[in-house]
Amino acid sequence: MLVQAIVTIVLLAILARSLDLAALRALFVRLPIAFYFASAAVILAGQVAYAWRWRLLLTAAGVHVPFRLIVRQYFIGIFVNNFLPSTVGGDVAKIYYLGQAHGYRTVTASVAMDRVLGVGLLAALAAAALTVSPVSAARLTAAQIACLAVAVLALGLLVMTRVGTGGLAERVGWLGTRAVAMAERLQRLRLDMAAPLSRPAIIAQAAAVVVGYAIAITAVYQRFVLLQSGAAPPFVAMFAVVTATIVLSNVPVSLNGLGLREQLHASLLAPLGIAPEIAVAISLLLYAHLVVASLIGLAFWLRTR
Repeated sequence: MLVQAIVTIVLLAILARSLDLAALRALFVRLPIAFYFASAAVILAGQVAYAWRWRLLLTAAGVHVPFRLIVRQYFIGIFVNNFLPSTVGGDVAKIYYLGQAHGYRTVTASVAMDRVLGVGLLAALAAAALTVSPVSAARLTAAQIACLAVAVLALGLLVMTRVGTGGLAERVGWLGTRAVAMAERLQRLRLDMAAPLSRPAIIAQAAAVVVGYAIAITAVYQRFVLLQSGAAPPFVAMFAVVTATIVLSNVPVSLNGLGLREQLHASLLAPLGIAPEIAVAISLLLYAHLVVASLIGLAFWLRTR
């Protein structure tokens, strides 16, 4: 956490020195009020859609929970992610609260599968879009390689989840009974995680949520850039950068991605001809909408308490 805090401060300091802060403030002043509400609606609707995706995976694992409860737990997770120093704290919160009634192992399996499917599919989309993007640059190639690596890792995890490890408990038997017991627990967790993979319809619906939200959020970026500069880059190029930024912002080098997310926006949107002030402005605006989602999660948490 200390290292992440230092990295966050350094990234924000470097970013602040490279920006025209007066021009950055002016971008928000002249932005139409209607866009604030429209972009907020896209972000909040996207979180509800992601909650619905999580419910699909829970249902596949045999956990039947009312959708309103899933939405509440999902928004509590957003609150924990944004106000506690961890990018996985929200996942832990969802497991803790829902696992009390429905079993920690099963809920953990659904959250892990939700994370792997979401990040893996976004990484694959980013790598594919960067391949066909009409805009090329060395930094975009580096982002493509990083996203491809994440996609391959996610695919490997999914394959291992589906086919198993070939008798892990037997292979660690020489380490003692505790190691065998741990391996058996991991095996049961793997089987719970594999449950949705045997139902292609659920996987297709979960993937559709990811693709749909990525397209919607890219449209928000396009509209913001058009309003601020009068011109927007090709949609495919914007889609590629937006998805790559979302994936790479999850690298745990700063507190909750703060600083890293803004640096990625400024760096990866530059080859598209977008000024760093505009890139950072859209990043901050969408993060502000996530803070609103966090406050909704806080209200849910206080009501639960």
